[in-house]
Amino acid sequence: MGTAILDGMLKNSDITNKNLFIIEPNLKQKLNLEKKQLKVFNNLSEVNISKTKINAILLAVKPQIVKTVILELKNIMSNNIFIISIVAGKNIRFYKNLLGNQTSIIRVMPNIPASYSKGVTAIYPCKKTTITNLNLTRKLFLSVGKIIILKSESKMDIVTAISGSGPAYVFLFIESMIKSAIRAGLDKKTANLLVIETLLGASYLASISEKSPEVLRKDVTSPGGTTEAALKVLNNKNSLYNIINKAIMSAIKRSIKLSS
Repeated sequence: MGTAILDGMLKNSDITNKNLFIIEPNLKQKLNLEKKQLKVFNNLSEVNISKTKINAILLAVKPQIVKTVILELKNIMSNNIFIISIVAGKNIRFYKNLLGNQTSIIRVMPNIPASYSKGVTAIYPCKKTTITNLNLTRKLFLSVGKIIILKSESKMDIVTAISGSGPAYVFLFIESMIKSAIRAGLDKKTANLLVIETLLGASYLASISEKSPEVLRKDVTSPGGTTEAALKVLNNKNSLYNIINKAIMSAIKRSIKLSS
């Protein structure tokens, strides 16, 4: 995800590679980043924050190692540096406990379509965040898609379950439709094309139409037709809604547990 955001920022914002300093211990990844003319360090100990004039740190690490990284950062950063965290399941209190209450923390939840500048990112700033720092964060993530500013950090768990994990639900739906198409008699290549382009077109239509998804659905459902026959199965006793809702509630509960 960090690489996806980095690529989007370089393509679609006025941030240049001269303004970016990357920590990447993985040699293969490091070499790929260096090909983009980026300054890449092996570890934090190599970075001179005052010399490089760093004023923002974007945390894009696994939740399992974030505490170790933060404790290393604590030794070299000052209070005028703010942190943007895209680490899932780590709330602002987690960072404040390690770095102190004066540190500015901005929680961010992007999703994987950010790789192609089609992401949607939720942002929640702590009370110590200045307008300048928030605007910079907005600018960074507008370069990889759309953004929303949350008024409550607790909503981040819902965002994680909807947009953060959501692409996986869509991929599963695509998989299922492709399998059904093949089982019905289509070859794999044709099934892939039909399903993926259908989902892409329908999503695009929903994004630009003034009509709600409910109205759009009704518009393409003719009484007694094929669409109605399929929807009767999907909507039988709200079966599709119930299983989707159950899945999302499970993801929300998991996000809350990870945050605790």
